[in-house]
Formats: sequence, structure tokens, C-alpha cells
Amino acid sequence: MQQQHGVNSRVLFWIHSNVDFYNFLLDAGNDPFFRITTAESKGLGVDKYSKYLINNKFSTADAGAQPVDLYKLMNGPIKKKLKIIPENVTWEEQVYSVFSAMTGNFMNPRIDEVDELLAKGINVTIYNGQLDVICSTKGVEAWIQKLKWEGLKHFLSLERSPLYCGSNDSTTKGFVSSYKNFFFYWILGAGHFVPAEQPCVSLQMVGNITRSPN
Repeated sequence: MQQQHGVNSRVLFWIHSNVDFYNFLLDAGNDPFFRITTAESKGLGVDKYSKYLINNKFSTADAGAQPVDLYKLMNGPIKKKLKIIPENVTWEEQVYSVFSAMTGNFMNPRIDEVDELLAKGINVTIYNGQLDVICSTKGVEAWIQKLKWEGLKHFLSLERSPLYCGSNDSTTKGFVSSYKNFFFYWILGAGHFVPAEQPCVSLQMVGNITRSPN
């Protein structure tokens, strides 16, 4: 009971202190990337990232500057780029359905599943924004140390390699450690929504994961 009371006390502290769960350096509601209404702020705002994409502009040679239409983007350029999606398969946003279906899995460990993937030689990549409260980096580091993977001891002994954005920028944007098929990215200056707050290094990371040029 004491432990549960302690957890609740910490949660109440964050709420009453008006701290943004997605980025602890910001006050709730003042995140420039994800402004949400009072009604939405009562929940986790599961669609904040898609609203960020829709409400912002992007510019391409053929489209010009215009609001992002996720339906057209995913079923057009993205589908064409991937080259593996059947013609009869159409992308649709299912954020609420997925969120509701997975509610029972929240706060449940998945260490055994990660161990199984690593043992089978499947590449596993973990990334964390250093300013995230919901999925804190320290928490992720803690469960990683509980892995039974045979390469864990060597992985934990490695020095982290700094990440930069372009040849002319000497500012460290994050760090990465990797051993065999396990990769861990620490992204600086970003909270829960890493691609929005650190797009350049995020693109670099995705290029490394997919082994494709940025």
C-alpha cells in the first residue's frame, strides 16, 4: 500500500504542477507541437501526433506548401515508396481502435518477448526522448538490465556514440549504443514525440533501422 500511495503521490504531483507528460520541460497545454483542447487534455491525447501532422505544412516539388492529408500521404507517396503494399489494401487511421484494444496491456512487462526476438537474431531497436515522462528513459534502461539475452553484459559495457545532424552541425543530438542485433537510441531535446521535436536525427535513425539512405 505504501508503494501504491507513493506512485499516486508522484502522479498527483505532476498533474497539480501542470507538467506536460509528453515533455517535462514544458507546462501542460503549452507544447508548441501539440496544442490540445481542455476536453482532450483530460485523457492522454492519443491523436496529438496525427493532429500535429494535419495542422502543419509540408512542401514538396509536386504538391507545394499545403496541409498534410494523412490519407493521401499514406496511400500515395508512402505506398509507392514502400512497394510492398497490395493495391487492394488502403491505409486508414485506427488510433482510437488500437488504443482501446491495447488498454489491457498498459504497464505490463514485455521483457520475455524482447528476449525471444533477440535470441532469434531479429533486430530490436529502442529509442527514447530524454524529456519524456510517460515512457521515461531511466525506466527503459531499468527493464533492459533485466533481459536474459546473452549479449546484454557486453552491450551494457559499451560507450555510447554521439549522434549529429549533418556535417556542419557539431551539436550532439543524441547517442546510440548497439551490439549484434540490439540498438538503443537516446534522443536529446525531445520528449514523447521524437520525430516532431528532433526530425533530423529521427530520419537518420529510421534510415539506420531500415538500412536505407536518408
